[in-house]
Amino acid sequence: MDTKKILIAVCVGFVILTFVSASWAGETRIPLEAAKPHPNASGTAYLSGDTISIHAKGLRPGSVYTVWFVNMKPRKHETGAGSAPYVFRTDSKGNGAYAATLSESPFGEWAMIMVVLHPNGNPKDMKSMKGALKAPIPTTG
Repeated sequence: MDTKKILIAVCVGFVILTFVSASWAGETRIPLEAAKPHPNASGTAYLSGDTISIHAKGLRPGSVYTVWFVNMKPRKHETGAGSAPYVFRTDSKGNGAYAATLSESPFGEWAMIMVVLHPNGNPKDMKSMKGALKAPIPTTG
């Protein structure tokens, strides 16, 4: 076998191994439901290994949103999903996407995923934020 064929075989093997590994790791698909301030919004969160991605539509066009993991009991507290500032901006049609690497799995640690609007465009302003999308997180992935 010449070097070119060996290189092609190694590359094909790597692609197959990557695909099989991703399939074994699994991906949890979580449909997101609209909160009252965003009645036409919808989206899906995907949790896989140490990553989260969110695809949303029907949000306010050209606006700033952040993504959070939230617990309501024993008291309400939250942490950003990924690295600060946990932000994405919607396009002119209200579509948005978010992707981040997580430092730990949210399964069994957090009860909900929440996407919130920052009406003034400042993701650090937590007082004026409004719910947009939310969903419970399964206890296992």
